[in-house]
Amino acid sequence: MTTVSGSRVAVISRDAQPAGSSIVVSARLSVSIDEPEAVVDLSSALRRLVAGAGAAEGTLHVYCGHTTCGLVINEVDPGLDSDMSKVLERLAPHSGHHYYAHDKLRTADERLVHGSERDNGHSHARAWIATHPELNIPITSGALYLGRWQAVMLAEFDGPRVRELLVRVHTAVVPIASVLTPHAR
Repeated sequence: MTTVSGSRVAVISRDAQPAGSSIVVSARLSVSIDEPEAVVDLSSALRRLVAGAGAAEGTLHVYCGHTTCGLVINEVDPGLDSDMSKVLERLAPHSGHHYYAHDKLRTADERLVHGSERDNGHSHARAWIATHPELNIPITSGALYLGRWQAVMLAEFDGPRVRELLVRVHTAVVPIASVLTPHAR
């Protein structure tokens, strides 16, 4: 598993939300992965979305609607990538080296529905034990509140693929117009 640059991350849609909503920006990110397994640092793209949202205090919500990849916050480090690859190979060996019912019990029709003939039981197991489908990260003073070494990453276990993430910036400050009753206006 290797970490690839965030330049593989593109904003494919960005919508401002109606007045009164706690969501100030809703965006979809496209993440391209060229390797069977890789980690993509999303931090720069997420920081740009937060900066453009203008939320001084709030929360960044990132959701990954896929089952063979997921989100993680940790350090971007080649040694850590290597360590995690070895740990995951011990915990969830590649389908070519280990039996997974997910791979072997599917019919040809079920494989066609999923659009893949390749075995990927290990990818599901790795995503299940090593990642999260969604993250909430505090925004404070207009910036993501991450530790010095922390980065927000997408870990892919069944590439190459193009993945889509839903990202929302929520503000902690409710606009005054939304708390006024119709009679008070």
